[in-house]
Amino acid sequence: MFTKNQWLVAGFSALYLTLWGIYFLQDLNFEFVIYVGVIIVLFAGVFGTLRTTQFPTWMLWMFSFWGLLHVLGGAIATPDGVLFAYKIYPFLDLWGDFYILKYDQVVHFYLYMLVAMMAYHVLSFRFNIPRNSFLLTLVAVLVSVWVSSLNEIMEFLIAVSLEENGVWGYENAMLDLIFNLFGAVVGVGILKYLGKQYHVDRWSIAE
Repeated sequence: MFTKNQWLVAGFSALYLTLWGIYFLQDLNFEFVIYVGVIIVLFAGVFGTLRTTQFPTWMLWMFSFWGLLHVLGGAIATPDGVLFAYKIYPFLDLWGDFYILKYDQVVHFYLYMLVAMMAYHVLSFRFNIPRNSFLLTLVAVLVSVWVSSLNEIMEFLIAVSLEENGVWGYENAMLDLIFNLFGAVVGVGILKYLGKQYHVDRWSIAE
């Protein structure tokens, strides 16, 4: 049912999720065991709907790369703790969790940039919303922000359910939402720019 390139994405994703899932289980890191489970469900949803959504392969690779960034964020140790807590550069350092820029924020930006791209693709390809319409831009961004809010809710539930977790406080959650929104706007902007530059009417599923 899948193309060769799609099988490559699926195989690569299954390999690192299996390896890191075993690692988190052995380390008794139940927070990231849950995250790996959620990622597997998301992958199943994306690949299981390809006949309908027809996501292009480059979007699938971007999605797989996000999953890798996520599991590495919980597995690799840094001077700040795990990679998710790593402080890349102090563009803004006010207090506690109010710090820009961290690895976690980069991953949030990247993911919701991609979610907005995927929403933009589905809305334009399956529902024939014109690519140059403001409605398409607005809805794609709102879908991405809505998905990001579900992620923050999941993190909150993990924080109140597991005594040991890597979920930070209020400032961190608000910064995450800001980076999520910024990523969504940039993602839609990229697709609109590419559409104008190369006159793309639809994205190929195979390439």
